[in-house]
Amino acid sequence: MERLRKGIFLSLLLLTSVAAAQERTTYSVDAAASDVHWLVYKAGAFARLGHNHVISAGQLSGSVVRDSDPAQSSFELVIPFAGLVVDDPELRSRYGEDFSSQPTAEDIAGTRKNMLTDKVLDGEHYSQLRLVGHGMSGDFDDATLAVTVQMLGREVELSLPGRIEIDGDTLVASGEFSLMHADLGMKPFSVMMGALQVGEQLDFHYRIVARAVDTLLPLNDAAPPSDR
Repeated sequence: MERLRKGIFLSLLLLTSVAAAQERTTYSVDAAASDVHWLVYKAGAFARLGHNHVISAGQLSGSVVRDSDPAQSSFELVIPFAGLVVDDPELRSRYGEDFSSQPTAEDIAGTRKNMLTDKVLDGEHYSQLRLVGHGMSGDFDDATLAVTVQMLGREVELSLPGRIEIDGDTLVASGEFSLMHADLGMKPFSVMMGALQVGEQLDFHYRIVARAVDTLLPLNDAAPPSDR
């Protein structure tokens, strides 16, 4: 009888452990509290005639699924091109002398137009940038995120740094990283035969705030990120 009781206890303990391992928390991105932006630098022989720029995601949406196994966690983030903001004054003020000039409304309109041409984001044929995360490694303070960037009809696989903070029902992911245009399969925009152009390097900054919508959702009921 004692052996039977121990067997039942161990079986229940095992089942409880498996169930816990299959639990997830689903979060919805709080766009108003989040910040995604990147720095674009002038280059070329006539660089003095141009400006460095800050491009920010004025609109974004997405979700996060946090699994008890970080490698099984995932997220989706969508940034519509229509909501991109060029040279927000508050953002420019963060970056010191290199961004101390304030482009005119005409400069900003021109930068936005150039950014959406078929040479860069091709806004006529594509409407958004989509990032799909599929796993995290490392500690929350020094994480590495496996990310697929979907843009311009292609997919780019990246490993990006991040810091993860969880406070109650709120999850915050933040980080900074640099990429070259070539990393994204792009060429820097240029005019005057390259005498005035965008620099090869792009510096990205993000702080994504997400709120829990389903706490401890069973694994089988957790919906995967949409690919639309």
